[in-house]
Amino acid sequence: MRSERSNPDARNYGLKSRDMTRAGLNALKEGMRSFASIATIHDRWSVFSSWIKTEQGIKDMRDIEKAHLVAYAAHLNDRFERGEISPATAQNYLSAVNRVMEIARGDRQVRVAPVAEGGLPKRSGIASSDRSVSEAAHQAAIGAVSERLGALLEVQRNFGLRFEESAKLDATRALKQAEKEGVVAIKDGTKGGRQRMVPITSNAQITALQRAAAIQDGRSMIPGNQTYREFRQEAYREIGRQPVNFHGERHHYAQERYRVLMGADSPIRAGVAHGRAHHEYLSKELGISVAQAKTLDQEIRAEIARELGHGRIDVTNSYLG
Repeated sequence: MRSERSNPDARNYGLKSRDMTRAGLNALKEGMRSFASIATIHDRWSVFSSWIKTEQGIKDMRDIEKAHLVAYAAHLNDRFERGEISPATAQNYLSAVNRVMEIARGDRQVRVAPVAEGGLPKRSGIASSDRSVSEAAHQAAIGAVSERLGALLEVQRNFGLRFEESAKLDATRALKQAEKEGVVAIKDGTKGGRQRMVPITSNAQITALQRAAAIQDGRSMIPGNQTYREFRQEAYREIGRQPVNFHGERHHYAQERYRVLMGADSPIRAGVAHGRAHHEYLSKELGISVAQAKTLDQEIRAEIARELGHGRIDVTNSYLG
């Protein structure tokens, strides 16, 4: 494929356009035969190229790294959780980027598996495998990344925060509030600026805030000499070298909160199917009726959705099963 180009090392891999969106179309025309498929994938590629120009400042396909695709997957996850796109659409958007980059580069070095690596929800919207970061993987990542990124991972894990929320957290203020009021208000970096309260239920949360506050050198966890965008690019590049992702820490929080509030495991942790099978499991574990188990399950999912910053209970399906 690349031999057809005048200069594969030129801007956008020599795909006959300095515009990344147009270059992606040329790649698809070079590597595919179905006009319908080309049009569909190009539409999805256009969404990505617009996002990466605006959010990452990248205008040349040669500068796209795997870490950028991981960040895009997190963006798609947020869109899914806000109800803007379906699980299938989220996967399709990322798969389109994988396909264009594969043709443009002539290899599969810059790609992210939508579910396994990108942490996107399954097409059903109901998780069938545990995508939380295990304690062993979490500790390994903490030992490998920078001190500041390690502090962010700890905060994400113990408070269920998105990356942006953890980066923009005023840990010093949060620590004082946690010790005084037993809750932490999360507002900066939230979707739509909607504040939510996360309860303090463990010493690990206080420890995470103490660690973050000790590192903080401004009004948030963003270094004083960097913009949010600069810090985000650096953080995603760094986490891209680890076998964990930011969203997996949020999954851990949701699953642990369910276990604490319910006194039994979520479907994904219990290894049972979502719905009736899980309600029967809860009935047996807790000594209550199936009907009571179903009602309690809905109540706890609603609480977890609120703590994660959602008004939609069905979002918990992608975390809990």
